Amino acid sequence: MNKEDLRYFEKILNNRKAELKNRTSKEGIQTDELSNYDNHPGDQGTELSEQHKEQALNSKDEKEIANINYALSKIEQGTYGICEVSRKTIPMERLEVQPTALTLVEHADEHNESKRPSEETVLDPLNTPESSRESLKEEFLEDIEEHGSSDSDYESRRDNGDK
Repeated sequence: MNKEDLRYFEKILNNRKAELKNRTSKEGIQTDELSNYDNHPGDQGTELSEQHKEQALNSKDEKEIANINYALSKIEQGTYGICEVSRKTIPMERLEVQPTALTLVEHADEHNESKRPSEETVLDPLNTPESSRESLKEEFLEDIEEHGSSDSDYESRRDNGDK
């Protein structure tokens, strides 16, 4: 990657960073009420939901700023655009779309997988192999049949001749 390309990506990264910092500095959690005493619980829930949404968006923006800072440091070190897994050059097309990319597309899942919480493998039954999923579905259906369904009472009355 030549110096002109590096300056181009540095400009893109700095512009995005400024945009994110500007957005997070303008927005923030604002409460107009000093007390929740006379507020309707639905209004309180809405306000709390909005606060959580703002916190999540701010957290996302902070992570993106950290990724941008890391990419800018790689530009300074002269390692920008080099895959951290295979050490091959990342195509310009990928960097155009994702200027903070650290890996080639084929290594993206490997690189990000290590950042996923280990709890997800236990909490998400769909994160299991296909054979295990089928057995989970069968167990689930057996449990449902054991407890009956909305049709089971009707079917037993119909079979007995009751109406």
